[in-house]
Amino acid sequence: MTEFDGDGITRAMVDKSRDDWNMACLAAGIPAITTDTSARLMAVLYVHGNNEQMVFHKGFLADARYIQQRFRLYGTGVPDAEFVSLVQGYIKELETFDATPQEDDNVAVFNRHIPEWARDLFNNRYGIKLIN
Repeated sequence: MTEFDGDGITRAMVDKSRDDWNMACLAAGIPAITTDTSARLMAVLYVHGNNEQMVFHKGFLADARYIQQRFRLYGTGVPDAEFVSLVQGYIKELETFDATPQEDDNVAVFNRHIPEWARDLFNNRYGIKLIN
């Protein structure tokens, strides 16, 4: 069964449009995703990338491809130093949060070591639930 929104648009249509939009913005030099959001996405991917949903989610893969090209995160590219520094800051925050004992017993065990902003970002943007 295909997922439809209220207007009969499938998730696959949205994901394909996202990739096209990202590449058009890249060609025009217009940011499709803010630098901060891009850094957060890459940091979460680095720290919590053991999530099968990330591998198969076409919308996330389209955004990751855009971020790689925009900030030159590929083999022969020289990465944007400011972007890399921002990603490293978020990685440190995620790893520090992961190591900090959490007192909240109402949160599922696998969700305790993930900051709220990371869970919200992936859940709201892609419908991906982060696991530890």
